[in-house]
Amino acid sequence: MKKFTSVALVLVLILSVFAMASCAKKDGDTTTAADTTVPVEAVAKYRILDDGLNEEEYAIGFRKGDQTLRDKVQSILAEMKADGTLGEISTKWFGSDVTTVKTTPTTLNPDAKDDSLKKVLDAGVLVLGLDASFKPMGFTNENGEIVGFDIDVAEEVCKRMGVKLEKKGIEWSTKEKPLNTGIIDCIWNGMSVSEERAKAMNLSEAYMDNKMVFVVPASSDITSPEQLKGKKVALQSGSTAQEILEGSEYAADMEIVALGTNVEALQQLDLGMVDAVFMDLVVAEYENTQSK
Repeated sequence: MKKFTSVALVLVLILSVFAMASCAKKDGDTTTAADTTVPVEAVAKYRILDDGLNEEEYAIGFRKGDQTLRDKVQSILAEMKADGTLGEISTKWFGSDVTTVKTTPTTLNPDAKDDSLKKVLDAGVLVLGLDASFKPMGFTNENGEIVGFDIDVAEEVCKRMGVKLEKKGIEWSTKEKPLNTGIIDCIWNGMSVSEERAKAMNLSEAYMDNKMVFVVPASSDITSPEQLKGKKVALQSGSTAQEILEGSEYAADMEIVALGTNVEALQQLDLGMVDAVFMDLVVAEYENTQSK
């Protein structure tokens, strides 16, 4: 009898435990222990190694001698900065106004008499040359449309000029050729200012700051540029990234791989074919935001 009573008490206790658990669970609640796991935050795809190797600025490139067209575009950019339109476009792409355009241009030439502006107005179109893979400045989206920060700004500039915008993809390593032969009217594509380019083109005033950085996979053991000794580093051919890195103290200790675009460079990084990419900070940060 004692044995039977003991067994009965145990059964009662077990049933009580299950009853309490059932009561604790709200009606319709199907949550399981697995569902209570704290979600893991999305992490950036790339690690950016910034050693301050080079800080630079972006500008628009026009043909030498095309002063009236250059000054008209510069004046409209100043208007857009003053009325907030430029800031709105910047916020759309970067989260804040990162533009450096002055509301009062300092390099206009009121005595310019060339016909570059007249030709564009008469034609009713401004032809913009770009590397159509340079995110987020100007690139081809999944629908085959060329979009980006520079494109949105150029569209607004053309609207205020009373002309249409034509976007034409060009080979970046020979970008000066279509400009000088009149195939395009300007190069507007996150183009870094350099002494060589200032000699070859009529540059606008700078409209955005940038710097060149090394990028490695987030899973890489590399945490500083010094650890890239003996490694393969990809970059875009004909870019200021190539000019800067090849002239830096790092060049002798690494294998530099020049490719057609930053997209190709990042693809090789993803495939493990190179150890790092040397590229614009603007592009690297955008790629990270898109990967989250």
